[in-house]
Amino acid sequence: MAIKLIASDLDGTLMAPDHITVTERTYNALKAAHDKGVKIAIATGRTLGFVESVVKQIPFADYVIYSNGASVYDRAKQADVYQNHISPEATQALLKTLDGMPMYFNVYVGGRIYVQKNKIEHYRNAALPQEFLDQFMACCKQCDSICDELQGRCAEIIAMYNIPEKSREGLIAQFKAYSLHMTSSIKDEFEVTAPNVNKGTALIGLCREMGICTDEAMCFGDALNDYEMLEAAGFSVAMGNACDECKQIARFVTGTNAEDGVAAAVEKFVLL
Repeated sequence: MAIKLIASDLDGTLMAPDHITVTERTYNALKAAHDKGVKIAIATGRTLGFVESVVKQIPFADYVIYSNGASVYDRAKQADVYQNHISPEATQALLKTLDGMPMYFNVYVGGRIYVQKNKIEHYRNAALPQEFLDQFMACCKQCDSICDELQGRCAEIIAMYNIPEKSREGLIAQFKAYSLHMTSSIKDEFEVTAPNVNKGTALIGLCREMGICTDEAMCFGDALNDYEMLEAAGFSVAMGNACDECKQIARFVTGTNAEDGVAAAVEKFVLL
């Protein structure tokens, strides 16, 4: 069956190891596929405002599945075609709990990233390049109180970093009480979205919007937050640097993101 949609994760997948660059080979492969009539979707844990630098590098991208599937943005329509966010009640309850804990967290709302000023000192992640972290913080809105700032609003994602061991059990119980979906995209980080919201459900919804079946979708991923998307896609490809769970569920394994693994698979399965 012909591939009509390519959906790719960003960090650890489409992007070079610097988390910033789309290589020339990857650009050329995706552009050639798009010229053949294949639609291109970004499928990321980032929120919409934090993909602008990527879209500038691949301006022909048709869709953005963002915030781990909480929303799907149609670039031609310049509007979301799907949204499923955490309720205001659950958002406030979680934020109040996190406010009292000595740890860093951030919240994605309306395509923006919100952080609380007194939590920034707790952030640490040696796995990410400093230039990327600087770009991330430049996209953030710093608040004195996230609870006050986001009163009555729905969160796309609430992301937590380096959760104290003694607090994990209580937090997970609260996530389960609201039936939130739990996943992770990088080491020592934990993300929650609305019930049954993940990249896989967003992919299924996007295929329905396009009038195609998931067997006609080719998807790329590397981390746990890509698992459901790889499971849903008819043509799933795990990166060479992917976690074991992704490699086990995917139909194929390609090279690493440092080896232009996305481009290699597109060249082999779409362009030949």
